[in-house]
Amino acid sequence: MSKYQEYVDRKRAEFGDRFDPSNLHPQFRRHFDSGVRIQVTRTYDNGETWTRTGTVGATTGWRPSFLLVHRSSDTGSSDLLGPDDKVTAVQVRHGKYLPVG
Repeated sequence: MSKYQEYVDRKRAEFGDRFDPSNLHPQFRRHFDSGVRIQVTRTYDNGETWTRTGTVGATTGWRPSFLLVHRSSDTGSSDLLGPDDKVTAVQVRHGKYLPVG
């Protein structure tokens, strides 16, 4: 069983029918499972882009969302991941990212 499926099953047991996984966007599930660092890019309506790196985690509660956690030692500085965020690279070794897409 995948880490993602274990997480969903645990939350369903905890919250029952109130559990709503709709904010757990599918493009981040495999990265949640693998724990590999990724690069995520968001393009805003004005054309500006924002790029960050980290691992995929999840919020707690009955309606969780995926987070981009920058470093394991960071607290309170994760970014909420949504449908407009795109995985643009995956880390293959320390400091080296391989573009995806």
